Amino acid sequence: MPFIFLGNALWLDFVNTQIIDGALIDLIGNDGAFLQWAKTADLQADEDDAATFDAALTEAQAFRAHLRAAADSLAAGTALNPVFVADINRRMAEHPVATVLEDSGRGWATSAKPVTSGPQSVLAAIATDFARFVSTEATNVRHCSNERCCIVFYDTSKNHTRRWCSMETCGNRAKAAGRRARVVQ
Repeated sequence: MPFIFLGNALWLDFVNTQIIDGALIDLIGNDGAFLQWAKTADLQADEDDAATFDAALTEAQAFRAHLRAAADSLAAGTALNPVFVADINRRMAEHPVATVLEDSGRGWATSAKPVTSGPQSVLAAIATDFARFVSTEATNVRHCSNERCCIVFYDTSKNHTRRWCSMETCGNRAKAAGRRARVVQ
């Protein structure tokens, strides 16, 4: 099953590596999947680190569970767990980023590059994205309105009224079900 990038934020896309498709599916649950997700998300991940990523899988899954709880808190408007916030700060401190100057082909630009590499650096990048998100856009985290879907996303719609993870899947299913219900009546 392909990875889902509907969250509008890296940390939410990581949370969405656990989905429901009839049953709970862990998209990073097998060997090589965490590394593949990191590469697909354009994070610094090297094939040579495959064994290290596989060894860090349990930690990544536990971190994802804490991020999901944080998404639930943000969606409900409740406070974040202070222990979780301390973990976010620890990850960012242990795996800093450096600002580098690069020729982008259209001129000079600065970008942030991780100082370290490997799965811990990937988890730190996710933690950094979460910290940036919470400090600038902590509202409008939503759960898909399909009660059989567990996708969470940042609602960037104009009026912040987005209901579905994707109109192509859950939105169309809801519209079709509504149409069928009206025809039967």
